Amino acid sequence: MYETDNGARPPAGPGYRLPEHRPLRDLSLYEDLIADGLAAANSQGGAIDHVTARRMALWLVAQQQPPDFARGLIRFAQSGAVTRALKLQLANYARSPGYPHRSTAARLREYAVSRGTDLGPVGTDFGAICDQIDQADAMLAGLRERTREGRGTPEAARPDTGAQQPLVLARRDPDSRTVTLVLDSATADIAMFAIAAHSDEREAHVREVERYGHTLPEDSYGRRNRQDIAAHETRVAARLRAVEQAYRTAIDHDTTYRPPEPARTDRSPEHQPDSQTEPEAEP
Repeated sequence: MYETDNGARPPAGPGYRLPEHRPLRDLSLYEDLIADGLAAANSQGGAIDHVTARRMALWLVAQQQPPDFARGLIRFAQSGAVTRALKLQLANYARSPGYPHRSTAARLREYAVSRGTDLGPVGTDFGAICDQIDQADAMLAGLRERTREGRGTPEAARPDTGAQQPLVLARRDPDSRTVTLVLDSATADIAMFAIAAHSDEREAHVREVERYGHTLPEDSYGRRNRQDIAAHETRVAARLRAVEQAYRTAIDHDTTYRPPEPARTDRSPEHQPDSQTEPEAEP
């Protein structure tokens, strides 16, 4: 039985287990995604996010770690919990001159420190949700690669029979005040149909309110109130139409032939998982 720094114990029962065949079998793709996560963290001047930390942990496991260290990394990948032993091991490896992955251990230790005392499980479905994010990112990377090679889009997805589980993921960035959604194509089509239908209802309401408002006296409270309502409904409808238009543009863009882009140059060494600056001494 292990404990985290805040005394929380792991979830009861067998819980999540790492799949035998994870969506990302290619370590080079994992390294690209890790580099993207590191770049995002560096640009914001903060620690890496949960997903990038998990990817780094699994990447370390693939490099043949000592058994105790590997078990701590796998436990973190399953639930997001950082044990006391793992935190200490990360600090030791980050300072060890003979350890070949010092910078990766240092970034993971930095992530653990940034969590303060909240080192318990991130969520009951942490591992499964991260696997879904990995799968979605792998699909996006595959589409970009096909585009670069001029192979066009993959075969059309099979019709939705209702048997497949929907892929619905969301990420919120409080700094930029944006939300990123990842949906499978069938779910996206249904969502866009609902958005378009709701836009129609809003626009019809605007016309109805404006028509009635014109029958009221000039400068009356009732007329001003109807104008305010119409303005609000118009703004809401415009936002909904913007979402619909962006989706239609993406669909049209994906179904149109695009010439291959120039080959991507190799990542500079500073973007690789083990190319970060030397860690500072343990406080």
